[in-house]
Amino acid sequence: MNCPQCKQRLTSQSLTCANCGYDINSANWVLLTKVYPPNDLVIESLLISYGILHKMIRHDIPQMPVTVGPLAEVKVMVPEQVLSEAQALLEEMSQESE
Repeated sequence: MNCPQCKQRLTSQSLTCANCGYDINSANWVLLTKVYPPNDLVIESLLISYGILHKMIRHDIPQMPVTVGPLAEVKVMVPEQVLSEAQALLEEMSQESE
């Protein structure tokens, strides 16, 4: 993933950017979108391929192998600094699928 502030590549173990000192734990996470499976996997792979830091908030219930309705909803969160970039990627993806 890339640092939201300076775009420097982060190591998977690092929570602080070695280049600018940005602490990922202090990031202001904002909602990018709410989706349902399997679209969550598509969006996650897109964000990973562009190096955009993200969190996927799922409400999995181990006793239910298949979730439907509100339980299946996945919230995609990104740091506020990269929100516009992530929104542009999603917009581009939706235009290509039409």
